[in-house]
This record gives sequence, C-alpha cells and structure tokens, in this order.
Amino acid sequence: MKVNVRPIIPEEEEAWNKEMAWRHPLGNPQIAGHRIKYVAEKKGKIIALIYFSACAYRLADRDRWIGWTPEQVTQRRHFIVQNSRFLILPHEGDRRHNLASRTLAWCARRLSADWQERFGYPVLLLETFVDPAYHRGTCYKASGWNVVGTTKGFRRDSEEFYSPDSTPKDIWLRPLRTDAREILRRSELPEELVEFEKPLPSKRVAARLGVDGLSSLFTVLRKLPDSRRSQGRRYSMGCCLSILTCAILAGCKGLRECAEFAGTLPQKQLKALRAWRDPETRRHQAPNYVTLWRVATAVDTDLFEKTLNKWFRDEGHSPEAIALDGKTLRGTLLNEGGGSCVVSAVSHNGSPFFSNKRSRNQKVKK
Repeated sequence: MKVNVRPIIPEEEEAWNKEMAWRHPLGNPQIAGHRIKYVAEKKGKIIALIYFSACAYRLADRDRWIGWTPEQVTQRRHFIVQNSRFLILPHEGDRRHNLASRTLAWCARRLSADWQERFGYPVLLLETFVDPAYHRGTCYKASGWNVVGTTKGFRRDSEEFYSPDSTPKDIWLRPLRTDAREILRRSELPEELVEFEKPLPSKRVAARLGVDGLSSLFTVLRKLPDSRRSQGRRYSMGCCLSILTCAILAGCKGLRECAEFAGTLPQKQLKALRAWRDPETRRHQAPNYVTLWRVATAVDTDLFEKTLNKWFRDEGHSPEAIALDGKTLRGTLLNEGGGSCVVSAVSHNGSPFFSNKRSRNQKVKK
C-alpha cells in the first residue's frame, strides 16, 4: 500500500505538536521562521511526523563543503532547509519495510514545490543532524543523503539562539537537484533563481570594502569634476559618489533607499569617506536625499563609469560594472517649474541597480 506524505492542515497542528512533544526524545522544537510540518499516512492512518525549518545559521563543515563565500552565505542561506525532526510512530502488526527512507524520499520530492508555494522561493539543499552515539543515519543514507562533517557541539535554543551541547552531531546533506552545490557557490545564480537572492545587508557591503577600501574609493572619486556651486557645499563629490556606489552594490533601488543606506553607516566608515562633521556634536553626518540627488545629476556619467570600473579592477573587488545615468528636464530642485528628473544606475548586462523618477509637479521631501 502506498504511503502518502503531505503538509498538515491548521486543524491538525495541535495534535501534531502534542504527539511530537510526547514521543520524540528531543521534544517538539520551538523554532522561529519558515517551517512546514508533514505527516505520512497509510490507509488513512498517520504513521510518521516530519518537520522542516530554516537551516542552521552557521555550519562550518556544511559551508566548507559547498565552497561559497561569506557574502553568498548571507544571500543564499535560505535556499537550504533543515529536517529538524523525524518521528516514526509506533505500530502493531503492520510491517513497514524501508518506511523511514521512503518517507524521507517522498518529502524530498515535494518539499521545494511546497516551500515555494508557501514562502515564495524554492529549496536547493536539505540538511539534518544525526547523533552518532545513538543513530547511524541509515534511513538518510538510503534516501540519498551524505555525511559532510560534524557540528561544533552547539544546539539551537529558543532563548539563547545557540547553546553548548556536549555531543557533536554528524551533518547530513541532500541536494534537491544535481547541480545544487554548484549553484550555491557560483558567482551568479541562474536566471530562474536570481530574483530570490537576498541583497547584502547595507553594513556588510561597506564593511566588505573596509576602511582602507572606502578611503581609496573616496580618493579616486573626489577627483571627478564637480559642477555644483561651491557656496554652502558640505559634501564632496567623492563622499556622495562613494556612498551611492556602496548603496547600489547593497541592492538599493532608488535614491531614497540610497539615502536610507547612508544613514546606516557607522562613524568609522563616514569618517573614511570624509563626511561632513557637525561642529557641535563632533559626529559625522551622512548626506541626505537631496544632496545625493544633486550629485547624481551633476556628475559626468561617462567619466564616473570609467573611473569607478577602473578602481574596481585595480582593487580586485570585481563586481558587475556600474554605469550612472542622469537627466534633468527644465526643472528646479523642487520641480516648481514642472520639470522632471530621471536618475539611474545600471550594470553592463542591463539590469537596473537603482532608478528614481520624479514626475511633473512632484516635490522632493527633505
């Protein structure tokens, strides 16, 4: 008789939780984030409970096996899902040959589609932990999982996030497609997965360049000609263009997002970019939206593109090449004359990094 594996319905969750808490040695996990609970049924009777949740935040041997960079871990970790609990319920007089391995295999076949339907993105890789002191992981091996290393002896904890544990566990992984490992570590995701990649946190982008890198970027960009009036100018071309560059790399999709990004930069990074320093508080202040807008529309875009791409090559950072484009049509800064402005930054493959368009008579909010 075929066994059916399916996600539970809301009305079943209370009973599922009680059964898992009562029968599983580790109890029912209290895990935040995305998760799906499954049951395996035979002749309408539930014979197994399975729990899938977000993967471990850090797992050295897993990450070493994949071979991805720290930035890729941050951007693609959500493509990995953890089998947090697996429980075969006790039975009487019902022979169930290979039930555990078959149940795991059936879950693997449907999990990515279920995950995408529920959370909006697919799954590429499954992980789980097996305590070698009590189990050999035979059912996992039989269903296509492989050991890639061991944990460091910590367990997930709802209060402390991770707590010390005296027994390191074996790490088992199962790719859900043959090229999963290659996809996770390649420089660019396939076209069908690009939209699901998470942007790097804004602080991580600036931190990746480092203080020396930010200073170097500022030094290069400050040499670009500045067509703005010198009167009342607080921020140099180099400071603003450096911030725009970092914001673009962080995935900002508009000048307002770039201004928000600038506001997250710590004092050490703002100092490296020679940001204006308030004489009263003695703290460096990030440029606001209007200042960034003025710089983006005043810069020689061709020269900016050439200068920036040369800096990337010289420094060895090698992101996608960036081109900045800006057009102003018969309007003042506040558009009081009814003009319009378009500012955009694009990669050389044509994908927009950010675009900001103000329509007729729409004023900038300072």
